[in-house]
Amino acid sequence: MEYINSMLEAIGNTPILKLNKVAKNVDANIFVKLEYLNPSGSYKDRMALAMVEAAERGDTWNGKKLKPGGIVCDASAGNTAPALAFVCAAKGYKTRLCTYKTMLVGDSSRLKITGAYGPDVSQCQLPNEEVLKQLNEKELGQAYILAGKLQMYEMEKKNPDVVWVDQIYNPANTKGQMEMGREIYRQLDGKIDAWGCSVGSGGTFLGVALALKEAGVKPYTFGVSPGGDKTADISESGTSDKFVMRHKICKLMGLEKWLTEESIAETMYRMGYPDELHQVSNIDARNMANRLCREEGIYCGMSSGANVFAALKVAEGMEPDKNVVTVIVDRRDRYLGEYPNDIYVV
Repeated sequence: MEYINSMLEAIGNTPILKLNKVAKNVDANIFVKLEYLNPSGSYKDRMALAMVEAAERGDTWNGKKLKPGGIVCDASAGNTAPALAFVCAAKGYKTRLCTYKTMLVGDSSRLKITGAYGPDVSQCQLPNEEVLKQLNEKELGQAYILAGKLQMYEMEKKNPDVVWVDQIYNPANTKGQMEMGREIYRQLDGKIDAWGCSVGSGGTFLGVALALKEAGVKPYTFGVSPGGDKTADISESGTSDKFVMRHKICKLMGLEKWLTEESIAETMYRMGYPDELHQVSNIDARNMANRLCREEGIYCGMSSGANVFAALKVAEGMEPDKNVVTVIVDRRDRYLGEYPNDIYVV
């Protein structure tokens, strides 16, 4: 008999696919790691499992250990929420999640998927009106993230059973995604000439890059910013505009104690990654996601479309038979009803 004893055993070992139709006009090969085939539907399953298991060992920012029957908490705008809820459900832990406004638009598909696993979900509360008056539109997004961070910090401090996994700063995020890099190395016999993907927390991008480096492979790297988000621009100092925003908002909210922390993304920039950053517009990302569905049969969301759009740009400048690798991060069903995924060209 051949079977598994837990859905957690189904995480990882995803196939890698060569794009033969979408990439037919470039000489280099484009491969996509099909992470949307993970149990909860995204690449975040790897990260969620790694962070929870690190918490079980007491490998957390404050040394707090996750005990049987304990509670895991974190803030999420998207794929981390269902992934953490899934992993904790399989392991028997409760989950408390704080979501941002981006998860509450449209028909709230992500919220419904998350809710199926039984977590407690609340909305992140923004700072007071005096702070809000001093923020521009771009800074408001960072304020939501910091507000969620503050709520998780307070939740953990008040309850001895709660462990905050903090995906933005937790090194277990990166370590969990390194296995994806090892799989890519094995699947392509180490022949990886370029690697890149969207940069959120930075865990996936950096984890794969470090795993390949560990194996002796140093590909050209490209980061992807879906939606053409210029806040992800890398400045001459090797940091990002959004981290400058974070320092401003931390001071306004009285959170100076977090200014000395280095997030995963900041670590990534400090290490010199990526070699190039691609800003991909919503329309280009959506159109590519539609093409991937219709030409390759990949039922993916817009971030995956952005990844492939950028990979094609990189491949255009490469020689024949070079290998460019990116990732299909999640399934499309969690975005239905949200712009621009609610628009289809028939």
